[in-house]
Amino acid sequence: MKPHLVATLKQLALQGTVHEYLSLSTAQFGRYLGISQQSASVRVLELLDAGLIERRLGARRQELKITAKGLEVLRGEYAAYRRIFEMEARIRIQGRLEHGLGEGYYYMSQEGYRAQFRRKLGFDPFPGTLNLKLEGLELAKLEVLQEADGVPIEGFTEGDRTFGGAKCFPATLQEVPCATILPIRSHYQAVLEVISKEKLRDRLGLKDGEIVEVDVRLEEAP
Repeated sequence: MKPHLVATLKQLALQGTVHEYLSLSTAQFGRYLGISQQSASVRVLELLDAGLIERRLGARRQELKITAKGLEVLRGEYAAYRRIFEMEARIRIQGRLEHGLGEGYYYMSQEGYRAQFRRKLGFDPFPGTLNLKLEGLELAKLEVLQEADGVPIEGFTEGDRTFGGAKCFPATLQEVPCATILPIRSHYQAVLEVISKEKLRDRLGLKDGEIVEVDVRLEEAP
């Protein structure tokens, strides 16, 4: 991503185009950026071509709004600045508890994973995951985890089935020891999966829709 496009996107966000369309002339936008009207018009076209903003044309003004792809770029910048200036050993992530599709039970039952959890995390996990749906700035915190090293969980083959790798981060949820697990895969996700030796829903009386906070340790487990 070209630096001047990120700067332009940030300025648009500061003007209020994250959640709604903003009426903005290229001359006005140029003044915000400290560039000419012509240069501002070129910037808008570049953002449109990259799929980072949407535009509605009016008689004399245009209405601009940042797309989901544009928000991803800004979240990435936010995550990078957190790493630069904060360098925290821990990070607190909030998410809304939701039911998964049952995949957690299947994968967490595989001995190829469980043996590594016992050896590297120090516990034998309950066969299932607690799924937290992340929104807003919490998604940027997920990107912090994606960039950090974590505790590597190697992929393996069982019969004719291949199971992918993952990485874990030791954590606590309401003082109960647990870990977050991030599959090593390329597609975008907005769900944080939490594992523990206990069934956290029962232990803590959690219900779907509740906001849950996980305290995640960024350094690797001993």
